[in-house]
Amino acid sequence: MITIQNGKLMIPDSDRFVGFAGDNTVNTKQFTVIDFTEENCTFTLCMRFDDETVRTVPLSSQTDHGNTVLTWEIRKEDLCSSGVVQVQVRTADSDGGIEHTTKDFFLIGSAVELDDDGSEMEYVTPSQLRNSINQALETVTATAPYVDDDGYWCIYDPDRGEYVRTEYHVSGIAPDSAMSDSSNNAVSNRVIKRYVDTKSADGNTFTVSYVDAKAADKVSNTRKIAGLPLTADIKAPDLMAALRPYTYKSNVTPNVGGIKGQLGIGMSGEVFFCNATDHWIRFADYMELNDKMDLVTEVDASEVEDVFDGNMFFCDDVPYVKLNGESIALARSNDVYTKAQIDAMIDEIKDRLAEL
Repeated sequence: MITIQNGKLMIPDSDRFVGFAGDNTVNTKQFTVIDFTEENCTFTLCMRFDDETVRTVPLSSQTDHGNTVLTWEIRKEDLCSSGVVQVQVRTADSDGGIEHTTKDFFLIGSAVELDDDGSEMEYVTPSQLRNSINQALETVTATAPYVDDDGYWCIYDPDRGEYVRTEYHVSGIAPDSAMSDSSNNAVSNRVIKRYVDTKSADGNTFTVSYVDAKAADKVSNTRKIAGLPLTADIKAPDLMAALRPYTYKSNVTPNVGGIKGQLGIGMSGEVFFCNATDHWIRFADYMELNDKMDLVTEVDASEVEDVFDGNMFFCDDVPYVKLNGESIALARSNDVYTKAQIDAMIDEIKDRLAEL
């Protein structure tokens, strides 16, 4: 499969032969442009024959699974001369941008009827073919683009007789030639070093590098929190288990060894809370609270509005509870039937039923 990736045209040996001179629409070749799906682009195959004749052929295109497939339907005009033909694919976008791939070559066989003066076709030995191919490879590779140490593509400029650096980078992102605190683009190592050295000089950190100075206020991953290393995420249950011995104190003795805000458990299971250093307050259990229910406040009728929701109180010897701002009277002894009264009513019902 013929591929184009990052501007490099790669033709396998099995795809180099494109037909004989004069063949017409019997063969096609496809070029797969890897990871390229831009629309509104035109593609052209540029061909240079052994006699320095140049021909350009438009290529049709279609997208396929994130790639672009170019198709060359080979006509006799494209095979006007036998031998080795150098090729290069040119891409033009709608904004006027033009980009070329690297060069490679195809092979075109000779046809008897197209030989000069109708003379007998010259036979080519395997060694001659190999020599022609090697010569073509030397010609192509002698001026083939390459990637420099900073990741830029460099191409040969025949007018200057030397290689020049292009703006294209192997990463697909044109790196900055300079570096700033807000830059997101890739830069070369030498640019980073120059940037760091400048920062070091500007910050008067001559004995400490800029990188070390910036890293000095960072927390090392060898540090620990509650005995847990920072080399990975700390889960809440693990952190809770590590902190549990510090959130409460066992075998609490009042006024001994407390920390403000700490909970404690006494010798007999009592619950304590420390509201000041070495000052423990014991929480009342439900039995003690039950005994304290007798201490319900007697409230005058004029003070009922000042009672908060949830409180119980007496008013005129009637028990009340405050709910949603309303005073709810609880049942009094003279508002309910005694057991003796209920038994008497049942007996009366039985007598009436007997009469029936």
